[in-house]
Amino acid sequence: MSSKTLSRKVDKAIFKFNLIEPGDKILLAVSGGKDSLAMSYFLGHKQNGFPIPFELGAVHIEGDFPGCGKSPVMAELMEEWGVPFEIVKVPIMKRLKPGKSMNCYWCSTQRRMELMRYAGENGYNKIALGHHLDDILETFFMNMMQKSELSTMLPKLKYDKYPFTVIRPLAYVKEQEIIDFSKEKDLLKAAAVCTYGTTSVRLEARKIIEIIAESEGQGVKDSIFEAMCNPVHRYMPYSLLDNEEDSET
Repeated sequence: MSSKTLSRKVDKAIFKFNLIEPGDKILLAVSGGKDSLAMSYFLGHKQNGFPIPFELGAVHIEGDFPGCGKSPVMAELMEEWGVPFEIVKVPIMKRLKPGKSMNCYWCSTQRRMELMRYAGENGYNKIALGHHLDDILETFFMNMMQKSELSTMLPKLKYDKYPFTVIRPLAYVKEQEIIDFSKEKDLLKAAAVCTYGTTSVRLEARKIIEIIAESEGQGVKDSIFEAMCNPVHRYMPYSLLDNEEDSET
């Protein structure tokens, strides 16, 4: 799939979910993985000539353990794409309380906290994350299986307690498309794989989705995502509960 096709998918997410508004100052959260690098590539190339004026900056939260991305190469790429870039070093492991072990949840919480701190100190109003279509679908299935609720990552989320909005410009882009694009553009030279891997629950959700995709084709992922955008409330069981409560009152 060409970079133009993927760029159009990013545009679709931007315009459908109103991810970028005139005058936005957007902070790119660059983990060093393929997803955030691809996101940075596309938004970096949209800075000039895009119908909506916006400003970009990028930050990499560097932890005190292996697998946080190759900083010099990331810096070179950001300079090539015209994106101001900084590295913030954070002692994530040192912050662990005695007896606690390193895990994805702790790491992501610390990184998100530092992202918001950096955004606030530097005047950003939006934070762009590199989650893609597969991430959103996996979270949807995880929440059904683990929390008994229909919810997922949103392409756009305004924090209640903080003056920032999180956006996910890759909401329509599949992971395999990012992998192929990253190989084509040689972005993997800057990427690193986290030594703490992926949670078992997410892997199980991924397996379920891939089984469906193998049977129905990769396009079924797009269909599931669109289904989340088009709920038919009348034919969901909770609508019956609402009616019963109404009749009781």
